[in-house]
Amino acid sequence: MRISVFLFMLMSFSKPTAIGASSLGDEILAAVKSRINHGGNLSEVYDLVDDLPIKDSKALYIRVNRVWPKLTGNYISNFQRHARNAGNDTRENKTHIRDLRKELESMKSLADRPMKDVLKKRGITILSELRKLLIPNTELVLSTANETLKKERRSLIAYAGLRDALIKAAIIPSDSTSLSPVTKAEEDFIRQLSGLDRKGLRVMAKNRKTAKKPDVTETERKGVEDANIMRLLAGYNALEIDPNLCAAARDHSKDMETHNFFAHNSPLKGKKTPWDRAKIFSTTASGENIFMGSTDPLAANRGWFFSPGHHRNMFDPRHKRIGLGQHNRHWTQLFGS
Repeated sequence: MRISVFLFMLMSFSKPTAIGASSLGDEILAAVKSRINHGGNLSEVYDLVDDLPIKDSKALYIRVNRVWPKLTGNYISNFQRHARNAGNDTRENKTHIRDLRKELESMKSLADRPMKDVLKKRGITILSELRKLLIPNTELVLSTANETLKKERRSLIAYAGLRDALIKAAIIPSDSTSLSPVTKAEEDFIRQLSGLDRKGLRVMAKNRKTAKKPDVTETERKGVEDANIMRLLAGYNALEIDPNLCAAARDHSKDMETHNFFAHNSPLKGKKTPWDRAKIFSTTASGENIFMGSTDPLAANRGWFFSPGHHRNMFDPRHKRIGLGQHNRHWTQLFGS
């Protein structure tokens, strides 16, 4: 059932009995349809809701809400059907994915200077191509949709805005916007179509649970997940968060700022090497990266990606565990075998 049919259903629920407030709801619905079909400023239509008495806002909300579940259900079903078909293109690109990964892997064997140049010129482009092939997103899926589905989504957004305006005007308690469940359904379904290694995805899901404990900050978890996604895109295993490695990494980041040094070898007694520092926190380490200059974990990961030695560390297949520790603008990334 298409949007125009839903609009007819909305319009047919009640007939205006006289010119005035009672017919304004029908005018609002007609204006929404007009802007869906011909373009125009929807916010001006939503502003009309403020002119409705609360009882009329509630009445119009009831009319919209009667068909809202079927409206969203039909769209989600059509979206999933298209997304599933679009996902087939990802599986047909296995050869291209394999070639991109081989090209990225070959850069690690270069000397540092040429490796740094090729990482800047080609490395991040390869990662972006792999991301498009292996991690479809709503925007990408919709870009390949036919005009019918695109219009269906535009219509859904329009009626979601009207529904939210009515909820506000009628003083109806609500913790989320009308479109939130739809976008979540889109994202949840697309996540199932990911071409990333399933075992790696399970590791990342486990990491999210680990990070709910106070041993790992949300910023550190995001940095670890970003690094893991890059590893999975490149064809490597995802790394499990080791909270003890996070603690050791965070401690080193703090030491570097507090004692004004930036190095893998610490001047502090008992903390000279990454292995010493990991031992203090009852764990072991097999590699370390350090970064300074931003509070954003993604900036740290990008810095390491473009730096030959750090890049080789990030994409070492021998690593099994990871810890990330932030102190202000200092970051330490520790790996464990």
